[in-house]
Amino acid sequence: MKLTIRKKITVMVLILILTLVSTLGIIVYRYSKEILIEDTKTKSLNTINNINDYFLKNFMRDMEQVVNYWAQDEDIINYRNMPNQPKLVRDIPEHFQYVADQWGGYISVNPDVAWIYFGVQEDGSILLNPLDPTMPEDYDCRERDWYLSAVDQDGKVIWTDPYLDAGETGEIVVTVAKAVKNENELVGVIGIDIRLNKFTEIIKNLVFGEEGHLMLVSNNGDIYAHQDEAKVLENLSEEAWFNELLLNDTGVNLYKDLDDNDIIVTYLTIPETQWKLIGVTPLNINEIMIPIRNQVMGTALISFIITLFLGYGLSLILTKPVEEIMSTINKISIGEMGVRVNIKSRDEFRILGEKFNEMIFEIESLLKERSLHVGELTEKNKEIMEQNDEILAYSEQTEAMNRELSNLVGEIRNNYLSTVKALANSIEANDRYTRGHCERVRNYALEIANGMGFGKVDLNNLEFASLLHDIGKIGITSEILNKEGKLTFDECQIVKSHPQIAYDILSDVDFLKDSREIIYQHHERFDGNGYPRGLKGDEMHSSAKILAVADAYDAMTSTRPYRKTPLTKEAAIKQLQKGRGTQFDPTIVDVFILILLNS
Repeated sequence: MKLTIRKKITVMVLILILTLVSTLGIIVYRYSKEILIEDTKTKSLNTINNINDYFLKNFMRDMEQVVNYWAQDEDIINYRNMPNQPKLVRDIPEHFQYVADQWGGYISVNPDVAWIYFGVQEDGSILLNPLDPTMPEDYDCRERDWYLSAVDQDGKVIWTDPYLDAGETGEIVVTVAKAVKNENELVGVIGIDIRLNKFTEIIKNLVFGEEGHLMLVSNNGDIYAHQDEAKVLENLSEEAWFNELLLNDTGVNLYKDLDDNDIIVTYLTIPETQWKLIGVTPLNINEIMIPIRNQVMGTALISFIITLFLGYGLSLILTKPVEEIMSTINKISIGEMGVRVNIKSRDEFRILGEKFNEMIFEIESLLKERSLHVGELTEKNKEIMEQNDEILAYSEQTEAMNRELSNLVGEIRNNYLSTVKALANSIEANDRYTRGHCERVRNYALEIANGMGFGKVDLNNLEFASLLHDIGKIGITSEILNKEGKLTFDECQIVKSHPQIAYDILSDVDFLKDSREIIYQHHERFDGNGYPRGLKGDEMHSSAKILAVADAYDAMTSTRPYRKTPLTKEAAIKQLQKGRGTQFDPTIVDVFILILLNS
């Protein structure tokens, strides 16, 4: 379907308004969603803090006060076993019965307390109320975790994690205990066992949001108390959000549960036990946001209807001058050159119409002028075609000359290379141990240079330098070159002069000007300890650094007067790595080793 300008304007206005309304709606929707989530987080955190302050803290404080009271009781502090008194586990000695009776009175009005007891340091007896005939006869309180923790904390009240009572009652209890001392001498430990289900009873009837629930959880994820008793002692470690709770003492955040539902998890750490009091609130964001979403969509629909009428009216106003111009263009296209645009509006369209009329006048003038010059252009075209034939002939001649010149250049290079090889052979004739050395060094050096992306000119200079790098040995006697024993200092200095001798020999050979400098530096070291000038790093010619690595590798893997057995490739690579950054450029060593390992 063809879209007219009027339709395009209407559509563009619609798109513009809808884009603005949609963007604003999305921003409002998201902002409202964030406010809702943050408000729920704040309420959840305040609620869980209030629950802890008014219920858990008060209960735990009461239990600690009881323990502190009996830990300061004179009968407890001054307790001693009677002479010949046996170790007691299932009975109370007569002189302690008064204290045990008071414990019984407290337990009768606090059914959540399972036992109150005194663990005796003297012999490991445990004096408890109510008595438990199922207690093992070999029970020793001094070996129990609650006893050891209380002694270790030295005067502080401790809380244990839930555990199964030592008797056969099947009770799961939490112990509150404190060490008792008489003038810094340990007398024993006072303890109270609280039934674990007490904590579930505390939080069971508490309200946490409309659909939320509370629980007490250990750092291992074990649930110690839950508003749903069936979930006690289940483990939360598989919940993705649980491990994050262990990183902080308190917090609130939005998570996903195992069923991929949104939940807000609020938590705080109970200092006495390090348990986490956790509140979980389901959050059906989509359902809550339905009214806001409907309002946004309604606003968008009303905006669409209003924009549709506005866009259509605007397009009527804007397209009338355009239709006038299009009508004139259609008449001109069928040869009616005398027509003109007549726009009466007082805006840019009127100026456009005037300029359009001027353009038509210019086109008419140009058409007349074109007719006059067509003949001239035809004649000029004939001349150009004739000249083109001549240019084509010259081009063929030039191409033939270029081919001939290329052949000459290749022949000259071959002649240069033959000359260089002849000079290289003269080197090897003087040193029986280096036959083929220059050719091998050339091959290694060119492989490295190609691997590093050297250009053709640099490759030529490096090739000549590799073949001639030992030409200076012509000036050194064969006795020194082929000496099998260790060279004297003077003999070493003579050998070290061969780069200078080479430099002097080649001084008058113009095409070896650059190669001569490479040869002169090929015994310099990357760390500046080479010869003859002690150059280092970037002071050295890059091709000279390549030649140094190639020369050293071939020397290590070839027979020499001072080494009858050449190194293996693997041993030579290790030596190159050893000299990396000192004798040799690290980058060149890395490139060469990669070439060797792939060959």
